[in-house]
Amino acid sequence: MSVYFALADETFKYAAGNAFFFNKNTVEAMPKNAELLAAKGDTAAFQLVLLSDERVAVSVGKSQWFSQKTGTPVLRISVDAPFEAEVNLIGAVLDDDGYRRPDILLTQDVIEVEGGIPQTVYFEMMIPFDAKAGKYDGSVSVCQSLNFADEVKIATLPFSVEVADFEMPEKSERRFHLDLWQHNSNIARKHDVSLWSDEHFAVMESYVKTLGELGQSAATVIVADGTWSGQGCMGDYRREANMFEYSIISTTRSKDGKYSYDYTAMRRYIDLCAKYGIDAEIEVFGLVNIWGAPQYGFTDERIEYPDGMHIRYFDEADGNYKYMTKVDDIDAFIRSLADYFIHEGLIDKVRVAADEPGDMERFRTSITHLLKVAPEFRLKAAINHAEFIAEFGKEIDDFVPFIHGLSVEYDKLMEYTETYADKRFLWYVCCGPDHPNTFICSDLLESRFIGILTSYTGLDGFLRWAYSIFPDHPRDDLRYGTWHCGDVNFVYPAYNGKALLSLRYKQLKRGIDDYELIELAKAEGFGEIVKKAFDCVVREKDPRKLMKADGNPIEKENILSLDPADYKKMRRLIYSALEKK
Repeated sequence: MSVYFALADETFKYAAGNAFFFNKNTVEAMPKNAELLAAKGDTAAFQLVLLSDERVAVSVGKSQWFSQKTGTPVLRISVDAPFEAEVNLIGAVLDDDGYRRPDILLTQDVIEVEGGIPQTVYFEMMIPFDAKAGKYDGSVSVCQSLNFADEVKIATLPFSVEVADFEMPEKSERRFHLDLWQHNSNIARKHDVSLWSDEHFAVMESYVKTLGELGQSAATVIVADGTWSGQGCMGDYRREANMFEYSIISTTRSKDGKYSYDYTAMRRYIDLCAKYGIDAEIEVFGLVNIWGAPQYGFTDERIEYPDGMHIRYFDEADGNYKYMTKVDDIDAFIRSLADYFIHEGLIDKVRVAADEPGDMERFRTSITHLLKVAPEFRLKAAINHAEFIAEFGKEIDDFVPFIHGLSVEYDKLMEYTETYADKRFLWYVCCGPDHPNTFICSDLLESRFIGILTSYTGLDGFLRWAYSIFPDHPRDDLRYGTWHCGDVNFVYPAYNGKALLSLRYKQLKRGIDDYELIELAKAEGFGEIVKKAFDCVVREKDPRKLMKADGNPIEKENILSLDPADYKKMRRLIYSALEKK
């Protein structure tokens, strides 16, 4: 048996099944050491790449492992690190082109791999705030054994960590506004728990914790059923997926015809998010811009409300569940919700959110009616029609253009940021464009570049529509519909009721940290250093030229650097400036 090893950058990604592009020659040509750079309070990460010509079991734990496949040796990976290190096997995901690409940071200790299929391992060290600046050495070892035989060390690969004399800013000092929408009904289904039960909240806490660690700013609450019409999951897609979301508010109509609203679950979720620092915003979905799906019979013509809102209630008179259809009843629901947020002292954080309104007249009617009923509400909109930017710039408080709108309406956006200094301006990508994006097929540096591009364009943060919405069996096959694989998630459901992180999650976080460092350098007056830092990784200097006239993006390599060394150079420039302040 022959086994080949290498150390790779944390952004390394292969395509399993493509032997022409990835084989033993590929691994042999890769580095056998790694040189890392990090600040105090930051993380340093890299990957081990392993390729065997025969079936092996790869272990990152200490327990014994006997394979049910006779003659399968165990390769045990261990690390001698200068700082506390977390080690994860990386699980691969079946991508749209039929190849498997690495993404899932597994929590299991062992994985069995067929010969000729690469396996990668993720190493991440947390650098303490009290670490001394300087260079630290470590190594990764690989030991081989079979059944009861003694282990034999077959490889040792060295690495080093250079710690800069600078401390990363505390979370309370951070500025990036991150908004990854939460689909909690989907989480309940994936973990076989009842919606809004204690068991559901226990599961959600794992997901919320990972969001908090990423730097999430907004808690998503959905107050009506079927706001997105299940993302059209009723159609004939290649993978089955139930993607419906339901209201977190329980509504009852008494026998005398009076409605009451139970906000217990909503408040519990808001408080859970706040526990992990997610307390800058409460975004409310379900009040405007309801997505319809009449082609699947998914509509209710009885509803008189301008935006077809679906408010379910339990009717105590006959013991049946029903949906509100009268404008006055729905208005009362909205008024009560606004009053609740006012009473709880939360109204200033609330944003009533709209997802890609497409009909300008309908949207105008909807928000006009909403603000007549509850003028205290403030609006937020993810806009994928460039003409909406000029039309609704005054009414919307949190403005979030699609990258196409960011590009073609960049001058107007910059005018707005100056005119409306109290508003937030984010940007987003979703099922497009092809790049920059966070798909399984995307270069991992595209995920990192999101934070850098946010700072470069002078915006406040980033939004993406899906953090944890999955097809029915996401760890077996993540592909869904006509969307790119990975469009729907940054994390995966673990079998133990928790969330599994991904390589894309790690790089998104790395890019958000880049944003914080760059913004800090700007604030400290290091404008020339910031310009040099941007020059390391930003290829297209004019945001108005990110998209072509036909709406497609320019070539990926003309948007961002695809060389990890450039990002290390960028960090070194920023560290050097901030060390001197």
